[in-house]
Amino acid sequence: MPKLVLHGKYSPQAWQGIASEGATSRQEAVGALFASVGAELEAVYMMPGSNWDFMMIINNANAETMAAVKRAVGPTGAVVESDASVIMTPEEFDAAGGGSYRAPGS
Repeated sequence: MPKLVLHGKYSPQAWQGIASEGATSRQEAVGALFASVGAELEAVYMMPGSNWDFMMIINNANAETMAAVKRAVGPTGAVVESDASVIMTPEEFDAAGGGSYRAPGS
């Protein structure tokens, strides 16, 4: 199953909402967002002391999932920066095999 890790930074206005509602309030709202686009929120972590404000692990996500989420969240201005990366278990990585490649100058 495709899995992504998503890092993000909240806007100052979003931080005001988190201060009043609590960070736990985001887990339900974000979980519902991912469910609405066919993915599953596995976990949410706040990241104090990091360059990122939060990290999420998303199951069954791909480029289309992330495009739908960006289209939903982007116009709100709540998240001002994000980065998504595919993550794999070592077994999944090994199963991917390898391709044929010639390095430059070889």
